[in-house]
Amino acid sequence: MIRRFLAAAAVVAALGAPCVAYAAEYTLDPNHTQAEFTVVHLAISQVRGQIPVTSGTMEIGPGDLPSAISATLSAKDLDTHSADRDKELRGDDWFAIERYPTITFVAKKIEGTAQAFTVSGDLTMHGVTKPVTLSGKMLGKMTDGRNRAHLGYVAATTVDRRDWGLNWGKTTPGGALIAAYDVAINLNVEAVAR
Repeated sequence: MIRRFLAAAAVVAALGAPCVAYAAEYTLDPNHTQAEFTVVHLAISQVRGQIPVTSGTMEIGPGDLPSAISATLSAKDLDTHSADRDKELRGDDWFAIERYPTITFVAKKIEGTAQAFTVSGDLTMHGVTKPVTLSGKMLGKMTDGRNRAHLGYVAATTVDRRDWGLNWGKTTPGGALIAAYDVAINLNVEAVAR
């Protein structure tokens, strides 16, 4: 009799327990995920470039809101569509890729909805780790021919490159920075379900 009562109580307790929502795991697709950056040149124009994302993961919670993000980017493969400029950026005055070939980001806090969220996390670049906050949104989702879910997101922020020790600051005779300190970053992300 006591055993039956305890068993029944256990069933009732289990049914009354709150449901736990588990995040789905996704992998960043390196062929469709990249970081784009924009820097003002000579205070009159813009130079754009890309740094490829070589690996990364996301966890997606209810409502398609990311709950965890980590990514690794290849600084040595940055591309501004100018071989001479890229060589300079990879050198010791800038990214020093021989010592710091990768850039990493790990999210610490994500708030909002899939349509409008903020991501706060640690960006490690040039041997320095600093906090950054990005604003993001989901672009959409679909299922491919192998029945794998794909999710698309964009996110953006602006950082001061000097915070990571990228201090190159030559100016024109008139005093304008050849390359501005502020760098606009735009992320294009496609994540594929594991």
